[in-house]
Amino acid sequence: MHIFQVNSIPLKDVIISLAESFKVKHQHRCGEYFLSIPKHIGEGEIRGINFENGLGLIIYKATFKEDIRLEFTLDEVHPVKFLYSLNGSVRHEFANERKRNSIEEFQCAIVASERKSGHIIEFEKDIRHEIVSVEIDRSLFSAKESCELANWNSALKDVIIDTEGINQFYHVDNCGIFYKNILQNIDDYKDFFIAHKLNLQSITLEMFVQQVIQFDDDILKTEDRTILRIQELKRVEEGGNYIRENINGDLSVKNISRITGLNPNKLQTGFKYLYSTTLNEYVTNIRLEQAKILLLNKEYNVNAVVAAVGLESSSYFSKIFKKKYGVSPKQYKNMQHLI
Repeated sequence: MHIFQVNSIPLKDVIISLAESFKVKHQHRCGEYFLSIPKHIGEGEIRGINFENGLGLIIYKATFKEDIRLEFTLDEVHPVKFLYSLNGSVRHEFANERKRNSIEEFQCAIVASERKSGHIIEFEKDIRHEIVSVEIDRSLFSAKESCELANWNSALKDVIIDTEGINQFYHVDNCGIFYKNILQNIDDYKDFFIAHKLNLQSITLEMFVQQVIQFDDDILKTEDRTILRIQELKRVEEGGNYIRENINGDLSVKNISRITGLNPNKLQTGFKYLYSTTLNEYVTNIRLEQAKILLLNKEYNVNAVVAAVGLESSSYFSKIFKKKYGVSPKQYKNMQHLI
């Protein structure tokens, strides 16, 4: 395992310190600092930028040839870190402990070290890592946002305003769907410097806000959570498949919620995310698509089609069919038979 020391805190100096450890040159542009991983260690890049409100952003996009251990050990109170593993997993440990915590792919962690103890982050070899860390300078952020913090009622507030690092804090849970594609716009406006920096700041602020909201959701009972997690999207897909395969069955929100194991709020969020529609609208569209196919069959009259797609009212079926396709079911059936 290769071990590298990082004896600095502002992300500008973190990148410079890493570059010195890797024996490569760092680069910078309008406050953003970055380095390319040397070929004998791996490939990829590490980038970092600080903002005036005390927030900062560091992005690791790299594959290493050997296990890598980064030791952040400067003798100062360290920033609170919101760590996101978007590809591959990463291990975190507090410098004053020997306990390693694994942050798995699509998990979000909040870590705050005690006093002047630092952080250790380990990357496993031969894995493509995409790790994002929102760094919060406790003193600067607390001073800049003092009014807003005074009116914030959350257990996370105590972590962020702990400017002396009195208490160690560790929390990890599955990431909400907001984070699934968070890096896709990270390189926007690369040649338009002011827009690029503002874009990075916007992404950092949004990640901070989403994590604050998600933390309050994390501490709720499972059945009361409202934020859909990335890992739960598969269950939403299973719900969509069940609907298509059981078109004349009980496709109520309550029943699909029971089948997928997702509460109704998460289920609706998932259908909006994957299919850009509510669950009930999705069911209606699937039923109408199937109805169109059945109307082509001479053996099915309109009433038989209504029953086959799980509806009870012929008048309701005719109403929604005409609204979607511009003709009544009978007109559609007759038109097809004339072709």
